[in-house]
Amino acid sequence: MTEEAMVENGKQNMLLSGAHKLFLASIGAVLLTQEELAHLTSKFVEEGATFEEKNRERINKYVDKRRKESKKTSKRVSKRVDNRVNKQMGKVLNRMNIPTRDEIQTLNKKVTRLNKKVDELAKETAVA
Repeated sequence: MTEEAMVENGKQNMLLSGAHKLFLASIGAVLLTQEELAHLTSKFVEEGATFEEKNRERINKYVDKRRKESKKTSKRVSKRVDNRVNKQMGKVLNRMNIPTRDEIQTLNKKVTRLNKKVDELAKETAVA
């Protein structure tokens, strides 16, 4: 083998050795990347679960608060509507000369008092 052939053979060996090292480095990089991705993925999942839990609590608190406010508002509106309807009904009944419940109750009390007085007077006249 000539010196030129040996040099050429040495270059080929160096080239093959360099290519082999590059190939091994690529495989190492892929494996390291996979390990890092697996680590990052589990870290992301962990962080996502924590974030979800914190926000779920916050959202539930917000929904509860809005629900309570809604009930309060609903009660206020309901009272206002009832008052307005009662006033309007009172006006309509007044125009039609129909007595209200309060007026009928007042009249019933007066009639009861008058009946007692009549009974008392009847007893007094029967005794005398």
